[in-house]
Amino acid sequence: MDIPANDHLIGLEFDVNTSVVKKQKDKSKASKAKQFRLCHSIKISAVNKKRKIPPPISSFSSRLFHISDIILHNLCELSYKTPTPIQAQSIPVMMQSRNLLACAPTGSGKTAAYLLPVLNQLLSTNVSENSKCVDTSNGKTLSEHKISPFALILAPTQELMHQIRSEAIRLLRGIQDCYVAALHKKHYSVRCRKRAEVNDASVLTKKFKNVRELKLPISTKIIVSTPNRLSNLLSLPLDKCPINLSRLSWIVVDECDKMLEINFNDIPSNSEPGNKTNYRPRGFHNQLAPIFKAVQNINHVEQSNIRPAVALFSATVPDEVVSWARNQLPALLKADNSEYELIELRVGIRNAAVSTIKQELRYCATEQGKLLEMRYLLANGLAYPCLIFMQSRDRANEILKEILLSDTNILANVISSDKTEAQRVNVVRAFREGHLHVLICTDLLGRGIDFKGVSMVVNYDVPPSKQEYIHRIGRTGRAGHRGRSITLWTDSDLPHMDSILSVMKRSGSEVDEELERLVNEWKKRRVNLMCKKAKSDKKQLLSSAISRRRGERRLAYNVLKRANKGNNADAASGIQDK
Repeated sequence: MDIPANDHLIGLEFDVNTSVVKKQKDKSKASKAKQFRLCHSIKISAVNKKRKIPPPISSFSSRLFHISDIILHNLCELSYKTPTPIQAQSIPVMMQSRNLLACAPTGSGKTAAYLLPVLNQLLSTNVSENSKCVDTSNGKTLSEHKISPFALILAPTQELMHQIRSEAIRLLRGIQDCYVAALHKKHYSVRCRKRAEVNDASVLTKKFKNVRELKLPISTKIIVSTPNRLSNLLSLPLDKCPINLSRLSWIVVDECDKMLEINFNDIPSNSEPGNKTNYRPRGFHNQLAPIFKAVQNINHVEQSNIRPAVALFSATVPDEVVSWARNQLPALLKADNSEYELIELRVGIRNAAVSTIKQELRYCATEQGKLLEMRYLLANGLAYPCLIFMQSRDRANEILKEILLSDTNILANVISSDKTEAQRVNVVRAFREGHLHVLICTDLLGRGIDFKGVSMVVNYDVPPSKQEYIHRIGRTGRAGHRGRSITLWTDSDLPHMDSILSVMKRSGSEVDEELERLVNEWKKRRVNLMCKKAKSDKKQLLSSAISRRRGERRLAYNVLKRANKGNNADAASGIQDK
């Protein structure tokens, strides 16, 4: 039937409530995010939450947070398939430039978790922009060679620093004018030595007058450094400091629990002002202070008025670090407490090792028993490649001699802080490339170093804390692979076994009931003994608390000696200090 020319088609019109549809989509996204976090044991919260916490990403090519095509190509080449739980949640948070405190197990991909968003944000800016620096005190352009970094990445050791830089370079492959530099002692060494040797920085001695110092490239956008080296440079006068922080957007602190650990040995014993001038802090906590002080003095120019965000990462985050991030970090960033926002992220069980590590404890009674057990492991049960952790450099050298004498076919070496940087680099490279079966080390390598395929970790000396225990054994069982750890302990180590047992239980490992009973009995006796000492002499208690290992060994010996006799708690009164 033909429609008359003067007639019109009648259409049905519906009013669609877009706000209802949007709410339904938001609920669906929130439900998926909640399910993802529950499935991967992700817990996330915010202090002074200003915005919604972004959902985790399920792939690196997620449309929610666009990652550069070049970085995606490099991820593909490096066999990055899907984000790990820590990467899935931390990348969206850091893409929004929000302060982050992240805790995830060893070998879970924390390095890439903070490198990817930092590098992606760097590429989204004009990395080839004019490198001239501005003196923020008067707004004048400086003619001297100065670097304007986009990010500072701080690590506790040289080995971890090199590893972070290598990973960043791999992710930036094929990108020009975007340099990642590791800050060494040789960089800007002349001006640092002049400052140390002469009081007046304007005085030039003949020794350094004609010496050309090594400098970082002017195109450096990311500086990876240990805190001590960076703090030395930032403490220089403004006209001598080679680093300008006016364009700084990120401060990343890797192994934050170690970096924020207070070293009471660094506190000067004499409080006279004359003795404080030559005081040089050794603890990482004190070395970080000049860095944040330099950040406090930043006055951004109008074109880049940005307050740098801070990201803290580690496998163990004690309550002291959480308190510092909540209460002290706002003042360091010159942020009001009401405006300061911190995202707290945790993956997995707190203070626990990964489930892929089989944890074993072996009782050796004495130091001689340790040596016999080590010989047995060398002959029967040692799986290569293997890391052996020692308490000190001297003990590491002693066990190296024992290994080389017991079997000449075993290729072993030792790495410690007394070796030069070049020697340490060569030893680490030899172990990575399979030229060494056994690497003996102190806690120098207990933090962050990623060795592919380490089969076994042996704690010849019991670690002093549960954090160090987690980091030590975390050198194996990485990225889903199976690993094994063996801890040798003697009678004198009983006071330190409680923390190790707690980690084992939280990780799902079996714990010997008799050992647990001995540890609990020792704890009760120690509390009773300390209470009696506190009533008798508080000053003596304070001094003994500083170095109490000797007394604890005597107490542990008595507990082990009397455990089988079934004495009651009053037997502790018979223990006397020699």
